[in-house]
Amino acid sequence: MKKFVSIFLAVMLIAAIPVFGLAAQPSTSYMTRQEFVNDLLKGYGIDLSGQDISQYVKSNHILEGDGKGNLMLSDPITYEQMATILSRFYGLSMIDAHQIEGSEYVYALEDGLIPQDVSLNDKVTEDEGQQILSKIFDNYDKVKDMIDSSKNTTMKSGSLNGNMKIAMGFNNGVASPFDTVSAQVYADFNLDQGIHEVINMTIPNEGAMNVEEYMMGDKIYVKSPDGQWSYMTVPGMSNITNLEKLQQQNNLFSKDVLYRYAGTSYLNGKAVNVVYAYTKITDMSKMDDLVNALGLGSILNGMKYSDLVDGVYGKYVYYMDANTNQVCKLDMILKIAYKQGAKVGGVEMPIKWEMVSGSMVYSNVNGNVNVVLPDDAKNAKELTAPAQN
Repeated sequence: MKKFVSIFLAVMLIAAIPVFGLAAQPSTSYMTRQEFVNDLLKGYGIDLSGQDISQYVKSNHILEGDGKGNLMLSDPITYEQMATILSRFYGLSMIDAHQIEGSEYVYALEDGLIPQDVSLNDKVTEDEGQQILSKIFDNYDKVKDMIDSSKNTTMKSGSLNGNMKIAMGFNNGVASPFDTVSAQVYADFNLDQGIHEVINMTIPNEGAMNVEEYMMGDKIYVKSPDGQWSYMTVPGMSNITNLEKLQQQNNLFSKDVLYRYAGTSYLNGKAVNVVYAYTKITDMSKMDDLVNALGLGSILNGMKYSDLVDGVYGKYVYYMDANTNQVCKLDMILKIAYKQGAKVGGVEMPIKWEMVSGSMVYSNVNGNVNVVLPDDAKNAKELTAPAQN
């Protein structure tokens, strides 16, 4: 009898082991909003510049709270809240590519920043939150090395072929046939000579328009529909092709660009690394500094970009040769948000925002590309911009 009791007790103890383990496990720990934002900023090495986390998320429009000043930083974060934060953090909700009312979280879902098979209302555990962050920062050091290497890689000549779309939003529902313009762009460039491009545009209600132009030094030559050439002088334009001057500006927007490695792929049979770059520029004085550094201060006739533009937001997908780090293809979407009430020449601008999207494929990089002004353009008539009061 004693033997059976001993066996029974042993069986009961073995059966109870999972229960003991379960009882010993801590209760589920959820990640808070503050923890997620802190880890996100830490992963990118972002300096708060003396601000506390509350000031940072408010000034950068990452968290809005309950409308009563309470950011609820200590509350557990849900998948929807996490996706919304990521959409705002990367500037995706400001681009608003699909023109969606509310529901900012969809952009983070679309970019694969959070899992798509979860319930958005569920709270995110510490482990799940760290898995999401790990995915974002996987191979981040590799991305930084690739970007640094590409900055030092000279692309002095080549060709590109692209398809672009330009959309515009207007104040007060003003309509315009130029609200959506599609364009095919073909260009050859040689930084020691110039740039030649041909743009075939399709404009709603207006039809097709072809533009051919050369950028040679500080002059832009444009061919009219009737085959006549004219040119305009833009002081400082030659600096756009000045590699030394451009490389001096490498760090100007370093805090406004975030990178994410998206893995490897193949493009025309060639192995490429895929890198996402998100831009979120809200300090437009940096654009003023860039324009002035390149000697283009006269391009806006005495005005500054910061007088006209509130912010620039972009998402770029680079396909970089796995061996050389040269960019083979670029997909992009860029949104410019204009200042409301801004005036040009005393007239209020009707444009609320402008969005440029498309794809460009590079070829013949550093190949034998010559850009030479055609003979019939050498007698071009000079155009002058009218003075603005």
